[in-house]
Formats: sequence, C-alpha cells, structure tokens
Amino acid sequence: MNITHDMSNDLTEYDPESRQVDGPNPIENRISSSAARVPDIISCTSGITVQGRQLHSFAFTTDAAIIRNTNADAILAVYPFTGEPVITQALLTVAQAPLFVGVGGGTTTGPRVIQLAMMAEMQGAAGVVLNAPAPPSTVYDVARITNTPVIATVLTCDDELDEKIEAGASIINVAAGRRTPDVVQQIRQRHPSIPLLASGGSTDESMAETIVSGANALTWTPPNAQEMQRSMMMRYRGESTGDNMQH
Repeated sequence: MNITHDMSNDLTEYDPESRQVDGPNPIENRISSSAARVPDIISCTSGITVQGRQLHSFAFTTDAAIIRNTNADAILAVYPFTGEPVITQALLTVAQAPLFVGVGGGTTTGPRVIQLAMMAEMQGAAGVVLNAPAPPSTVYDVARITNTPVIATVLTCDDELDEKIEAGASIINVAAGRRTPDVVQQIRQRHPSIPLLASGGSTDESMAETIVSGANALTWTPPNAQEMQRSMMMRYRGESTGDNMQH
C-alpha cells in the first residue's frame, strides 16, 4: 500500500474559494442532490492509496440512500450491531465507491470476526474495519486469513497500537473525539509511514487541524436522510409562503 505524506500546505488559513480552479464544466444529473457532498477541505489531505485508487474522504454511514448519492471516495460502514453478511451485501449493492465494512472486535468477537472478514472479502468489500477493543491477536488473524486491507480503530497512541501495526493493520483509524488531532500527531511521530485515517469533526477548522496533525484521509459523517428530508420540507414551506429559497 503506497502513501504520500505532504503537510507543507498551511491549512489553518483555509479559504474555500481558493479551491476553485479553471477547467471543464462539471457534469451533474439534473435530478440529483448535492446534499451529501463532502467538504472541499478534505481534498487537501495527501490521501491513502488502496489498490491504485487514492482515497481522501471516507463517508461514515450505513444509510443506503446516502451511500448511493455521496461523492465520498470511500464508505466506512460500521454499525453497533452484530455483523451480518446480508447487511454488507445490501450496502455493496448501492455503493458506487469502495466499501470498508465493520466486522466486529467489540460486540462481535472470536471466530465470527474472522468469518465475517472472509465473507466480506468474498462479497467484494474493499477492506474490513476492526473496532477499538479488538486485540492485536484478532488483527493478526484477520490479516493472515484475508487478502484485503485491515483498518484497525484506535483511541490512543500506546503499545497496543504498535502491536496492532506489527500484527498486520494496513490503516490506523483514529477515533478519539476532541483528542483526535493530538493522538494523530503522536502516532505520526511514532510511525511516519503508516496510513492514518481520522475523524475530522464537523467544521473546516477542526478538519484542518486534523490534517495538519498528520492524517492522510478523513472520515466524514454526512447528514442522515431524515435531516435532509426535514431541510427539504422547510424549503418547500418557505417557498409556499413566498420566500425565494432555491431547491
């Protein structure tokens, strides 16, 4: 897995308008919605290259409608239930981007994790995700038996992180809440070449901080379908009362 890491750009002064470049007109489906588009700042990451495809943004969702309509480079499908191949298959059916699916490590443990990882690979998932509680031994078993990238989620930079990398984790996913930039920086100093995926928060400022700390790609949580529908209905009501709101 190849990765480039260039943090020379000062993202603390990020200006969305500066991302505008000359080129051909974008092609859009006239009936599509731009509500599930990733923030422009995520394109400032160096990216993680998986099977020749450079991934900057990972949409963190299991919503089939969002997965179908987002322009994220990849999907991070992790959910708080026991993993089932039928869920993976359903998401793969609608996904237009590489799907990285959760196979357990927290609620789901033991041989079932390995079985789910093997099934996900055979179904066509681009990679598998292990939750933070998964021990290095589970990372080792999954990495040994499957031929697909293993994303190991971590909360801190500690000795267990080192063991997970040694066990075969291809990508480290940092999910430390508000501490994420600090943890990312610690891991980057400790492991200069490991691909780092991290949650970037909900604002350009928090995303920029995470990128500058050393993250190569960001997870982004899109609005859910209910929120988008509510927003759409508010626009409709505004139009009906005479407000000049655009659809």
